[in-house]
Amino acid sequence: MFVLGIAAVLTLAGCGAHDSTGQVSVSVSGNAADHPYEVKVFASTGKLSEHQRVFPGGTANFAGVPLGEVTVRANELCPQKTTVSNDEVATVTLTTTGC
Repeated sequence: MFVLGIAAVLTLAGCGAHDSTGQVSVSVSGNAADHPYEVKVFASTGKLSEHQRVFPGGTANFAGVPLGEVTVRANELCPQKTTVSNDEVATVTLTTTGC
């Protein structure tokens, strides 16, 4: 029982574990229409990873995003791709132009 408890503590403490997620900071251009946008982050597999409402001029921070290339989308705004790593926060700005 004692050995099992030690193994559980080491696992929970992250000993030898590798976090395979990162962070994305998404801004919505202040020039966008004056209503909230449902910002969605999709993994490279096409699976929805995260979503959050953001007003024009606002920023949403997403954690727990799978590493690798992701696509960020919101209705009426141009989609953007970025690469998520566990070293730094990826940043994206969604706008109404440049699609």
